[in-house]
Amino acid sequence: MSTVGREKRSISSGGTYRIGISIFVNGDGKLSLFENGLRQNVLFLYHLFSASARCEKVYLLNHGDGEPVDPEGEAGVAREAIVRTGQVLDELDFVISMGAALDTDTVAACKQRGIPVIAYKCGNGGVIAMEGMCAQPPRGDAERYFDADFYDAVWMTPQHIHTYRGWCETVYRAPVHEVPHIWSPHFIELREAALGSRFVYRPGRERWRVGILDPNITIMKTSHLPMLVCEAAYRERPGAFEAIYVANGMAHASNAHFVSFYSALSAGRAGIMTLEPRFVGIDMIANHCDAIVTHHWQNGLNYLYYEALYGGYPLIHNSTMLGDAGYYYPDFDAMAGGARLLEAFDRHDRDIGDYRRATSALMARIDPTAHANIAYHEALLERLAEAAGR
Repeated sequence: MSTVGREKRSISSGGTYRIGISIFVNGDGKLSLFENGLRQNVLFLYHLFSASARCEKVYLLNHGDGEPVDPEGEAGVAREAIVRTGQVLDELDFVISMGAALDTDTVAACKQRGIPVIAYKCGNGGVIAMEGMCAQPPRGDAERYFDADFYDAVWMTPQHIHTYRGWCETVYRAPVHEVPHIWSPHFIELREAALGSRFVYRPGRERWRVGILDPNITIMKTSHLPMLVCEAAYRERPGAFEAIYVANGMAHASNAHFVSFYSALSAGRAGIMTLEPRFVGIDMIANHCDAIVTHHWQNGLNYLYYEALYGGYPLIHNSTMLGDAGYYYPDFDAMAGGARLLEAFDRHDRDIGDYRRATSALMARIDPTAHANIAYHEALLERLAEAAGR
C-alpha cells in the first residue's frame, strides 16, 4: 500500500502515533454540545488520546457543514485541532469514524495509505433499525449500510454489546471490541462558568421536585417506568413531593396512548406530575430538581446518570452497570423503584458522604484520562497496527 508523504512509525512495538476522530460541525460553526451526547463522546475520546504520552497528535476530522467558530471556548479544543480530513491524511496512523460519517472517497484514501479505519459505536443502531422498520411512520434515522465494507474494527461501549455486537460483526465483517464508557465533568464545569452557578445537590427541602429526563425517542429510554416509579412513591406518601416533571413529555401530549397513560396516574390527575418540553439536562437538574428517576432497557450507561451522580443528586435507576452508585431498583419493578425513591427521600441528606464516596469510585473508573482507559484503547490500536504490519 502507498505510504507516500507519510512517516513510518512502529506503532505495534510501543511507538508513537497520530489519530483522527470524525466530528460534525454545524453550519453555524457551533458544536452544540448539549444537543445530544455524541459530540461530547467525541471530545472525551479526544481528551483521552491527548492525555497519552504516546500520542503525538489528535485531530478532529470535520465532516460537517460549517467551520468551527470558537471550539476552544465551547469545548476546550484548540482551533487547529479541528481540520478537514484531506489536510492531514498523510500524517495519520488511525482514523475513527465516530461523530460524523466518513464518505467513500475518504475511506478509499485511508486504505490506499494503509491507515486502519475504526467505527466507534456509542449508540445502538440495531435497536434503532428495528424501530425504524416497525414504527409508523417509519423512523428516518435508522442506519444505512453504505459503509458495510469500510472498517478494520468496530469499537462499542459496554451497554450495547449484548444486543448490537453480533449485528455489527455480521454487517461490517469486522471484529467488534468492547471499549470503556468514558466521561468527565468538563462540560458541566463549562456550563457552570457560563451560568454563574454550581451544579450541586442542595439538602434540606421538605418536599422534593423529581425530574424524569428520559428522551422518549427510543424504547431503550422512555419515561413510562420512571412515571410509574414516581406514581408508586406518590401513592404511598403524597406529601413528599412538590412536583414531578416529565421532560420530553410535552411533545407527546397529543399521542392518544401517552395521554391515556398519564391520565391514569393519580400524580398526574393531582397536577403534581406535569409534562414538560425538552431542556438541557444539567440546567433542568440544577434549577428544578432534587432527585432524578430514570429507566433503561438494554442501555445501562449514559451521561444523564453520570451528571446526576457527579452533582450529588439522588439517582433512582435500574442499571446494574453503575455498581454501588445511586439507588438501584431491579428491571421493570416500578413498586421497588417507588420504595427506593422514598428511601432516598428519607436518608439521602444524612448519607450524602457515603453517596459521594460511591460516586467518586465510579468517576475514577470512567475518567477519560485514567491510565487504565488510555492503555486499553492503545492496546486495541496496537492490535490493529500488528494486523496491518506496522
